[in-house]
Amino acid sequence: MPTGSEDAWTKNSNACIPSSIILFLWFPGSGSSSDQRVIAVEDRQDRANRRRMASTAVSDPLEELWNHVMSTDRSHLMCFYPSKITMSGIWTGDNPLDFSLPLLLFQVLLITTTTRALALLLSPLRLPRYIAEILAGFLLGPSGLGRLPHFSDVAFPTRSLFVLDSMSLIGLTFYTFTIGVEIELGTILRAGLRSFWFAAASALPPFLVGAGTGYLALSTDNTRRSKDQILNSLSFPVFLGATFCSTAFSVLARNIAELKLAGTDVGQLSISASLINDTFAWAALTVATALAHVRYGLFPCVWTLVSGVLIFAGSYLVVRPMLLRLARRATEGQVVTETQECSVLIGVMVAALVADAGGTHAIFGAFVFGLAVPNGPVGVALVEKVEDLVVGTLLPLFFAMSGLRTDFAMIKNAHSAVLLMAAALSAAALKVAAAVGVAAASGMPLHDGTSIGLLLNTKGIIELVILNIGRNKGIMSDQSFTVLVFMSALITATVTPLLAMVVKPARRLVFYKRRTVAWPHQPDAELRVLACVHAPRDVPGMVTLIDATSPSAHAPVSVHALHLIEFAGRASALLLINASAPASSFSSPDASAHGGRSQVEMQYKHIAHAFMAYEENVPEGGVSARTFAAVSPYASMHDDVAAAAENQNSALILLPFHKHRLVDGGMEVFHTAVQALNARVQRFAPCTVGILVDRGLGGVPGTGYRVAALFFGGRDDREVVALAARMARNPGIDLTVLRFVQKGGSFTASEFDSLKERKADDGCLREFLDRTKMNASGGAAVEYKERGVFNASEMVAQIRELEAAGKDLLVVGKVPGLSALTAGMAEWSECPELGPIGDLLASRDFQTSASVLVIQSYERAGMVGTTMSAELGLAGDVMPAAARPPRRAR
Repeated sequence: MPTGSEDAWTKNSNACIPSSIILFLWFPGSGSSSDQRVIAVEDRQDRANRRRMASTAVSDPLEELWNHVMSTDRSHLMCFYPSKITMSGIWTGDNPLDFSLPLLLFQVLLITTTTRALALLLSPLRLPRYIAEILAGFLLGPSGLGRLPHFSDVAFPTRSLFVLDSMSLIGLTFYTFTIGVEIELGTILRAGLRSFWFAAASALPPFLVGAGTGYLALSTDNTRRSKDQILNSLSFPVFLGATFCSTAFSVLARNIAELKLAGTDVGQLSISASLINDTFAWAALTVATALAHVRYGLFPCVWTLVSGVLIFAGSYLVVRPMLLRLARRATEGQVVTETQECSVLIGVMVAALVADAGGTHAIFGAFVFGLAVPNGPVGVALVEKVEDLVVGTLLPLFFAMSGLRTDFAMIKNAHSAVLLMAAALSAAALKVAAAVGVAAASGMPLHDGTSIGLLLNTKGIIELVILNIGRNKGIMSDQSFTVLVFMSALITATVTPLLAMVVKPARRLVFYKRRTVAWPHQPDAELRVLACVHAPRDVPGMVTLIDATSPSAHAPVSVHALHLIEFAGRASALLLINASAPASSFSSPDASAHGGRSQVEMQYKHIAHAFMAYEENVPEGGVSARTFAAVSPYASMHDDVAAAAENQNSALILLPFHKHRLVDGGMEVFHTAVQALNARVQRFAPCTVGILVDRGLGGVPGTGYRVAALFFGGRDDREVVALAARMARNPGIDLTVLRFVQKGGSFTASEFDSLKERKADDGCLREFLDRTKMNASGGAAVEYKERGVFNASEMVAQIRELEAAGKDLLVVGKVPGLSALTAGMAEWSECPELGPIGDLLASRDFQTSASVLVIQSYERAGMVGTTMSAELGLAGDVMPAAARPPRRAR
């Protein structure tokens, strides 16, 4: 055969269609093209011819290829150099886009850059990242830049789509594995009856609409009127129904976290219902994939279903017990080795291979394997290892491939397109209507039901996976695929603005009066405390501090423990949220650990049990404790704290310091963002705020504590004295109140202006001494001292002398009244949120083992220049707009 015909084959390479059978033919000698291989790719319409060719031995490749080319019934040809993987360099005249590796790297860079740029542009609209990824696929596909001359030939040539598609499926496989790890079947079973009703109501009507639409489309298709072809197309209605009823759990979790709905009934029910819907969608996908094999006979269809059941059973009966043992070892402190982690990741690929060989799909095997992984320390470590690379780099390739398959020019049957669009909109509307109906039956507000229905219309990766599998298996046409991908993006994009219209902002409870510890007209009234914790190690110090306030039946304390959970884009943090459940309804922590629950959930359980145990140990019912959680990024977590404080009518917010004590006595930063969080809470708090620098304060509640309160004057220090007055009731407290008085100097204009402050300080201390005298018989051992100092050095010396007496806790105000003593201390302050004195006591240079509590009064932050009655809490029912936190959705 003449070698000049190679050019003709190369010209036809752009028209080739990918297929599953590839013939590799080698030319023994053709000049400089001796290493060239010709790949003949056949059309799907030649299935019968393919089987015949596959069963016939090729005796002479050249003769067989020549007969194929000269035949009128032939497939398209695509010729390229498989050996051209890496290039020699542009200096040798090579074009990087002619080689597979540089071309793949260029495509990955192009896709990720486009996706990130669109996500940045759409960020003001607060749309899910899923929308940016879909739009990036549209932009790079034939509906966007693909219309430019030669763009697709240069950026996405046909010869590169095999490699790009394989890379995207690898990323999709590991991403579905992480979804499986984040979903716990036990969490679904504990979701509650209302969650199951919402899930059923939001899944069944859309599924029926999809299945009915699919059946109607098949019944009106003249090409599928025969019994056999209608039987072979039974999977299309199931695919369409699964598409309409699916809810993207990961995308929904991010929306709920951004809308501050995680701690509400709307957020909890939506999360639980989406978990159930996701599981149902995966099951429907497996059934639909099996039905697609009916065309090959009943035997392959049945065995496809059987293989899916066997994969699920094998994962739970064989893999899960092994991983549970590994998780228990990790919980006990043993290190999970790299070999063990790699073995699990290899198991993901094995499960994907077995599932694909069984006829379901590779991602089904990865998802089921992920379900078998306990969502504890092992699961978290595995997700963190693969998620950044997969989500940041490989998963956008899948969206880009979906965009490359989406071509609006393929919409040629307007009637069918309109039918699909109407069905998609009807399914979305039915979800909302069904959720409203369930909400009404459950006694919930109708707008809550509407919010749940809108949230359950959030689409994402699961729907796109279903559509791609349906298209690749020939179950749905290119037109149906294009229309449904477009409707998925459209419905998801409309959820956020509709929620903004439907979810009414809750009216902030700004009219409750007690926002401070000081409450002179009812000194024994219930003190409501919001204790914020990031981890279980924050609990002992908080419990000890609350116990020092001497809670009793006559002076009760209501504690609302708020577990602050960082939401860094992962959905697993939202699996535990059940704020409405009392702590006593939880199972034991040991059961949680051995049940394979998530690490965050185990922390939440430990925190809840710790406060519940403290409530039970306090005699006479002096403490009522309740634990709930707030899931949010640190940048907006102060909104959750402020909203929780107002919802609970709190008078005091307790925050842990951003550093934790080490064994050697030093302090280690827990999270750099916690310091900024504490400062924002101080700025927007609706009540008094205390930051606890814990250096080992946590002990056994009811034991003795040695406390020193430092008084310099001012609003913050008056709150310190008010808190000390409550501690004075505790017989186990050794309390010292030390007042500093500045000596020398003359009054300035500003000092004369603060004459009211001085009078308020004197009145506060007189009241404190009167109350301690009344409680002298059964209260704490109280010592009151006054020290005159000339400068900051003498002040520090007095504090060191007091601390040398052995104190467990030092209580100080954030802004001291004697500003002349601390004027230069702010210049070298490392922690401005603690104020000058608190920063000094918390620094390593001070070398103290005592814990420090820094108090900021609510009036100082929100009501500058108010009257004395307002300072004492009598006019605390008005909050300036500048000091109010942003409004929070219900």
